[in-house]
Amino acid sequence: MAYNSKSMSARMNDYMNLRSLPAAIGIVFTVASLYLFGAITGLTFGWGVEYQIADTHALWVSLGAYLLAFASSETRSFDKYDRGEQAMIAAGPLLMLLSQHWTWLVDTMAANSPHFAIVAFLISFGSYAVLVQ
Repeated sequence: MAYNSKSMSARMNDYMNLRSLPAAIGIVFTVASLYLFGAITGLTFGWGVEYQIADTHALWVSLGAYLLAFASSETRSFDKYDRGEQAMIAAGPLLMLLSQHWTWLVDTMAANSPHFAIVAFLISFGSYAVLVQ
């Protein structure tokens, strides 16, 4: 039997090269953002916990996934993006925050059936896509 002398950091580096962690983060971001913008409603965790996710928690999960995706991206520096990409990257989290805390935006999203919420989700998802390129 061969002995594998790789360190833990080398093993984690190998794991990150598989790009499975960024893909999982993308799934978490997408589901939390869909919930945040109203595409998914009534997300409940069972197994005796019976916890229904709140909009605020979906916001924090989306922003946390966004931050993790930035940390695991190959760029890892805001300065390495061009101006248009920087604006798109900033628009996503800003729109997520404003969708929960700016009354005018909350009312507009509620009044325009799903159209405004769909556009808001697409902007945040596009922002995530630019971030992880």
